[in-house]
Amino acid sequence: MWLEKTYLSFIIGFVRPFFDVDSFWGNILIGDYGILTMTPIFLFGLLLPLVAGFYFLRHLLVDSCIMPRIAKCLDRPLRRIGLSGNSILPLTLGFGCVTVALVSAGTLGTKRERLIASVLLSIAVPCSAQVAVIFALSFLLDWNYMLLYFGIVLAVFYLLGFLLNLLLPGKIPSISLETPSLRMPDLGKIIKKTAREAVDFLQDAGPTFFLGSIAISLLDYYDGFMKLREWFAPITSGFLNLPENATNLFILSIIKRDLGAAGFYSMVNNGSFTQPEILVTLIVLTLFVPCFASQMILFKEQKAVTAILIWIGSFLLSFFVGGITSLFLL
Repeated sequence: MWLEKTYLSFIIGFVRPFFDVDSFWGNILIGDYGILTMTPIFLFGLLLPLVAGFYFLRHLLVDSCIMPRIAKCLDRPLRRIGLSGNSILPLTLGFGCVTVALVSAGTLGTKRERLIASVLLSIAVPCSAQVAVIFALSFLLDWNYMLLYFGIVLAVFYLLGFLLNLLLPGKIPSISLETPSLRMPDLGKIIKKTAREAVDFLQDAGPTFFLGSIAISLLDYYDGFMKLREWFAPITSGFLNLPENATNLFILSIIKRDLGAAGFYSMVNNGSFTQPEILVTLIVLTLFVPCFASQMILFKEQKAVTAILIWIGSFLLSFFVGGITSLFLL
């Protein structure tokens, strides 16, 4: 993007007289993962516009009373995976922020439904940052790869829910059959809510990106990524058949999914991945472990053992599904 190139040229040109790009402070400020390069570009240039668009659409559906109708329509298919139509709100919230969605899932009627929703949200629902990257990559990937991605993730979502519904004892709660009348949404209120949530997103993601970029820059400066690549090489290069630097993305995603998504988009733009490799990486990142904040909510809402099992299960499942996909494509 011309705006990105213009900004990078300006900020690097401004800082370079004070710090060499390859120096310690130069690496932290204007390096590949710098707080003046990566952080503002991905926060304001990529994630914020798409996240705000998602929030606007969600509020539009709720304010016009379309959401309760969607819940009623989806009640039957959701029951096949152990959920009722009431769970549509947490699932929808998951496409904005999985952490917030997990809090919302804690309000569902039964412990069984809360557990199933939490597992599905933690493993098979991409957060807003990942949705933003998926949307951006849809212009770069062939349509057959995009269809395969959605097919695999939906299959994992459905099969996981189906198995949990089969194995966990208990009944699925019923939902209210009454639906409110459709109404004209108040665009003023929707815009205010969207703006407030967009600011909340920046307040939540901004400090994480700032601290994360410092941590990543330090890892990069002291060759930490190189050592981690060596440890993970049997998985990333062997089992998944991905470039070694894909290891960086998995490390970033453990801290915050936004960081992994942003790093992935940057690597794709730099030509680091072929189209089949993009697909495999996208699948692994989508199904990968919950970020740190989501994991803390899981510990709060579920038992510690359950939260740990969800983390381990998502770690193994993501690499297993990615590896199977890789066998057929790479």
